[in-house]
Amino acid sequence: MKTVALGQSGVEVSHLGLGGFELGPDEGEQPDLARAKIVIAAARDAGINWIDTAEGYHETRNEALIGAALGDSEMLVSSKVGRKPYGSGFRPDEVWAACRASLERLGRDHIDVYFLHAPDETGVPLDETWGAMAELADEGLVRAIGLSNYSIEDVEHCHNARPVDAIQDGLSLIDYLHHRELFARAGELGIAGVVFEPLGSGALSGRSIEAVRESWKGYEDWPFYERLLAGENGDRTAEVIERVREIGDPLGASVAQVAIAWVLAQDGVTTALAGTRSGAHLSENAAGVDVDLSGVIDELEALTGSRD
Repeated sequence: MKTVALGQSGVEVSHLGLGGFELGPDEGEQPDLARAKIVIAAARDAGINWIDTAEGYHETRNEALIGAALGDSEMLVSSKVGRKPYGSGFRPDEVWAACRASLERLGRDHIDVYFLHAPDETGVPLDETWGAMAELADEGLVRAIGLSNYSIEDVEHCHNARPVDAIQDGLSLIDYLHHRELFARAGELGIAGVVFEPLGSGALSGRSIEAVRESWKGYEDWPFYERLLAGENGDRTAEVIERVREIGDPLGASVAQVAIAWVLAQDGVTTALAGTRSGAHLSENAAGVDVDLSGVIDELEALTGSRD
């Protein structure tokens, strides 16, 4: 799998990265180190060279699990510092402390890509937080710095002070379609675009809408469930799933592979993240990088109309 540069950082990542969140451990679950090692090995075999996590994923336990599973692997790692009360906080001293704590959990002397997880709501000026991120890069504790879930106005503001190497946000054929403008503008600025949820929270994994709903049982009050799976919205998602299947069949591509290929074809998108607990699913997702959509891109674009 080809690698691509993240901004001016010198960090090069594969077109598809491994989303670490799905490796757990979920609440009440013990860390499954053996499973994590199997999935990471499958990722490496598929040409994937990086994994994404965050201090806030499973209350820091995801970082600890990934660190143990990686061992001395050369796989690149991206992580995120979170705002209070969901993370360590965005005051400069808190950002530094968060980075050091993540390094300890990951068992590394540097983080390859470090993101602010989401805009602060506690009154910490963005300039101060971004300044701390720049200092971490200058000190070599992180190699690339970025913003996740930020507006293009905030991205441009930070970029003018210290280049933003990457942004991270959601995008799929059925969700976050308004973010296409964000990624396109970032691309114009030379900022790498990293997409999370290219499979629409699993709705584009190829399963039936009933199976997807069952997998998210207990999350019916979450916003993504309402947008993608509830009532008439779920009916529209089901129609998209079947249409993507019809488009992909002549190409020899699964629903998930078409969905990933579509995301990677969008302006400003550099790489995408797909998480799974299955090595087989990971191998299928990775093959989506090589799917040629040039002959069907208009058909796929037509499916996005009702979701804008």
